[in-house]
Amino acid sequence: MAGLNQTLEDLVGPRSGLLCAYRFDGGRTVASDQPAFEPQAGGWGWSHLALGDVRSKILLDKVSGLPADARALFVERETRVHIEQERGWVFGVLPDLERDLAGRPQGEGRLVFALDGARLITGRLHALRAIDDLRADVEGGVTFESPAAAVAAYIEHYIDRLEQVFEDLGASLARVEDLVLAEPQDLGDTGLSAIRRSVSRYRREAQALRGALTRAHAGRGARRIAPLAEWLPDLVAAAEDLDREAGGLHDRGRLLHEELDTLITSATNRSMRTLTVISTLLIPPTLVVSAFGMNVEGIPFAHSAGGFMTVGVLCVAIVGGALWMLRRMGMLP
Repeated sequence: MAGLNQTLEDLVGPRSGLLCAYRFDGGRTVASDQPAFEPQAGGWGWSHLALGDVRSKILLDKVSGLPADARALFVERETRVHIEQERGWVFGVLPDLERDLAGRPQGEGRLVFALDGARLITGRLHALRAIDDLRADVEGGVTFESPAAAVAAYIEHYIDRLEQVFEDLGASLARVEDLVLAEPQDLGDTGLSAIRRSVSRYRREAQALRGALTRAHAGRGARRIAPLAEWLPDLVAAAEDLDREAGGLHDRGRLLHEELDTLITSATNRSMRTLTVISTLLIPPTLVVSAFGMNVEGIPFAHSAGGFMTVGVLCVAIVGGALWMLRRMGMLP
């Protein structure tokens, strides 16, 4: 039923700009149809907003203590991946994967978030994959001790999803690699360009996440995000591994592109060599035929019955001599 409700929300939109809300208290998770904006003793609340609905901006006005910079992120739809903190709040923009109704990744997406000790507010413009994974965890009974733990779990889900994307791209690269190493005669569209574009796009996302997490973990002063300190070392390490994997795929794609260019160049050179040899063999007979075809007096064999055969034998002899000479010069196998 939760999956059906989620699909309906994607089709017709949420009510009041709220996609979902949960309250966590003493290991219990309670779903609510009202935003969990008010701090609770011993517990905390998560509210997930649809930023494409103008009513979500009205809901944000009800969040007490939310810094103006944090609210601006939800309203202005900034795409730069970063994490900041101000007056006890941690907020920023994190990467995600847009999805279609079947759950398949459709490109890069952005999740805006803001949290303090008792509240987590997230928002997205389009349907996203990793935040839906986090929502599925909650609806499946998983509880989180704090908003920061939920955000850390979200980042882990995103990294897992991106690893799957890179695994699929790696399999596609392997198929292209097998094709290229087989040196096929037909070097048509191998799909390598599209794969390299996808690798580059998602690698930029991985690098953006790695940079944001690194600054949050090792930054100075206000850039060091204390509420996430418990999870940041592992998240930074996972982001670095993801970036290294993306870098390996990028290098493989570049080398395959160079190998493919080499094969295309070799095929072109072979074609040009064949055309050159054919042209070289045909030039002497062409000159002979041109000379005998001139409409002037004194052409040899003009009145001879065997003139055509004589000139034909001469052309064949010239071609044979040129072919012998080319082989002696090593230009033919």
